[in-house]
Amino acid sequence: MSETMLLKPREGQRTKITGFDAIYRTYKSVTGNLLDYFELVVPAGQGAPLHIHHKNDESLHVLAGDFTFQVEETESRAPTGTFLYIPRGVPHKFTNIGTTEGRLIGTFTPAGTFEFFDKLTELSQDDFEEIQAYSKKYGHEVLEAGNY
Repeated sequence: MSETMLLKPREGQRTKITGFDAIYRTYKSVTGNLLDYFELVVPAGQGAPLHIHHKNDESLHVLAGDFTFQVEETESRAPTGTFLYIPRGVPHKFTNIGTTEGRLIGTFTPAGTFEFFDKLTELSQDDFEEIQAYSKKYGHEVLEAGNY
């Protein structure tokens, strides 16, 4: 069952997602397991490597900064205001190509990805094989090494 939730700017659970500052803005207990919604701060020159979510649809909205989004083989510039919807099963990645930190809003449907991120963050980012094996357990697939 879903509940109404109101958060003011910067409210929510502050956390790290593989070293990036993040704020979880929803909880699956509130959304009835329908939606994960989060803010992510991405330092200049960094991003997520090519990966696939097999159980979740994802969206990304650039709040600040200059990014590139790669979806399958196509890379597109993504300045402030750009929105991207990625159906489950589609390879994608993002990179902050700007000179300052950028900010993204991300969503996953259905919910449940926060638990994956929390445990992923505890893993050594230098152990690509461990990250691949762990990700596969949660329905995600990492296709290249990087800060994921």
